Amino acid sequence: MSVFWLGVQREWRRILTQPTYWASLFLLPLLAFFTVNGVISTPSVNNVALDIVDLDHSAASRDLQFRLDASSSISIADQLPDAHRALQRAQNKTTFGYLIIPADYQRQLIAGEQVHINVFVNQQNFMLGNTISSQVLRQVIESSLRDSASALMVGGQMKEQALANVLPIKSARSVLGNSYLNYRTFLLATMLPHLWHVLVMVVTVIALGKEFKDGTIEQWYRASGNHLSLALTSKLLIPALVLALWIGLIDVAIFAENNAGSYASLPSLLAASWLTQFCYHTAGLLVVALTANYRQALSLAAFYTTPAFAFIGVTFPTFNMNWVSQLWLAFLPIGVLVRSQNAILHWQQNLFDVWPQLSIVAVFALCFGVLGMMLLRSKVSRQELWHQH
Repeated sequence: MSVFWLGVQREWRRILTQPTYWASLFLLPLLAFFTVNGVISTPSVNNVALDIVDLDHSAASRDLQFRLDASSSISIADQLPDAHRALQRAQNKTTFGYLIIPADYQRQLIAGEQVHINVFVNQQNFMLGNTISSQVLRQVIESSLRDSASALMVGGQMKEQALANVLPIKSARSVLGNSYLNYRTFLLATMLPHLWHVLVMVVTVIALGKEFKDGTIEQWYRASGNHLSLALTSKLLIPALVLALWIGLIDVAIFAENNAGSYASLPSLLAASWLTQFCYHTAGLLVVALTANYRQALSLAAFYTTPAFAFIGVTFPTFNMNWVSQLWLAFLPIGVLVRSQNAILHWQQNLFDVWPQLSIVAVFALCFGVLGMMLLRSKVSRQELWHQH
């Protein structure tokens, strides 16, 4: 049997005998997939709790409450007699805000006077606060336009003329990216690859760093005939294939969620993902070669990969970040993958179109790999580096 396949068999035995290793390969990706799918279970935010303080108790105020409660975004939790209790419920997180309908609401509408409606929103949760604000504003505007148009029609105007008077300019919005306005697909397409890229680097560190920790690094190297590239290939073949399969399943799931099979290129997304995976394998190699210490390498890998989600433009737009964050983003291959993924999924681009971005990942992989192999070759025989935890 060739030296290469002997190395593959040796690595398979190490995977089976090391719980951290096999759990990172087989158990954690599965757990992450089902956990994230369970947390982000709906396409949009629904039934955000809102209290009503109705000081008017009129047909018009009841109509406004009905329209708010009928929307999918807001759920009227309770109708309260005063604002003090509503504020307490918002502070206790029972609701996310409350709306006060003034005492003369219906009379002012009939008289054509301007009505002031106060909405108090808990913006600690930015998304839920914006959901309440936008939905209440929409319903108030629609009610105002409807009542104004009705008053003009009573005065003798035709329906079309009345609508044109109250709404002289009408806009039309066309959604370009994420045309279904699906919050679930947007988050799944970023969170799952993010968790996966952390595992790619951690698994690489486990595979190589454990050799230093166990004092078997030289034995592993000599077994390949002192061919480092052969030793690395045989060692990382199984974890690379397993992790490539995981990202393949993630990409297929993302395509299914976006109904993208008819217009987007799945092979292009797979190629981008696998190139990014190779880059993080080389990054893991470099980390182990730099530290020659299992624990330090794991810490450095976590430092490099875990905070990446905050820098790739999902939680906060990249163009508003300071120069330090912009610089950090430039060294994150996962950021390139997310941008390429968006281009493939939402703008119908193919591998050729996104290659200028992916070429940066290829350069990173080349630099990480060459430097990592040079450093590792110089350290495999240094016994003072063995058995370090």
